[in-house]
Amino acid sequence: MRALRARAPSIAAISAFAILLTVSATAHAQNAAAESLFTDGERLMKEGKLAEACQAFEDSNRIEARAGTLINLGLCREHNNQLASAWSAFKDALTRVKDPNKKQLATEHANAIEPRLSYLTISVPDESRVDGLALTRNTGAVDPVLWNRAIPVDGGTYVIAGHAPGHEQWSTSVVVPNEGGKISVEVPRFKDLTKLMTPAKPEPQLTPPVETDEPSTGGGMFTPKRKIALGVGGVGVAAIAVGIVFGLQARSDKNDAFELCPDPATPCADGNKASALTRDGHSKALAGDAAYGVGAAALIGAGVLWFLGAPTEADRGVAVAPRVGHGVAALDVMVRF
Repeated sequence: MRALRARAPSIAAISAFAILLTVSATAHAQNAAAESLFTDGERLMKEGKLAEACQAFEDSNRIEARAGTLINLGLCREHNNQLASAWSAFKDALTRVKDPNKKQLATEHANAIEPRLSYLTISVPDESRVDGLALTRNTGAVDPVLWNRAIPVDGGTYVIAGHAPGHEQWSTSVVVPNEGGKISVEVPRFKDLTKLMTPAKPEPQLTPPVETDEPSTGGGMFTPKRKIALGVGGVGVAAIAVGIVFGLQARSDKNDAFELCPDPATPCADGNKASALTRDGHSKALAGDAAYGVGAAALIGAGVLWFLGAPTEADRGVAVAPRVGHGVAALDVMVRF
């Protein structure tokens, strides 16, 4: 037991030493990675590959933030016409730099770039600030503290978008010049989705009465009497068509009877059949005559009704009744003035 107690401080010291070795090894690995990326950035800058060089410097600074790396990143961004990013890198370098020469370099470049910066303002009026409103700039979230503020940005095209629960999404795009631009985007009032999905009820519209000097006819040219006239005229046309059919059938029966017995005074074998055809033909001829009479009377009555039903005439009581009997067809028309 005493041996274990005596060894306890030694074990703790060994453990602490091992932890220090591990941390030191990790830091050394990180420094090596940062140094390698920094070297790549310098090489790429000399080759004129500015975009790749700037990315290498940025990755190196993310692994190990150093004033020298930030200054080189600023120089790279400046050569690549990313003035806002360059100005920000020089400003960050001034918070870390200790070397007087590096401090002077970062200060001179930051002061020279600042008057050339372009600014983008995302204006959010009070009426547009709905609950849950979130804005983005090129898919990156825009913190509400940056709303209504002129923020330095690199030149290029920016997509400003916004969304809020229960509201229609909105987006627009703007182009910011590389130098000296002052661009402002105003966020509109977002449309409520519930109002968009529920159409508003149309307000009843009152049609003003149309004043006219002409007397009211109750239906334009086709007054009730004229509508009756059209119906009666249709009956007349149909009756005449029936009369034509009966007339054709009567003629056909007469011709068939004549072929069976050409001479009525001379007996023939098909005399009975010829007599039956003659009777049928006579009946059909009478029916055809009656249909012609009804049709003619209906057409005459329709003409009278059409005349009496003119819009400018006073209403008259009219009754029309076709009458057929004993081979006579007629149309009774009663007019009440």
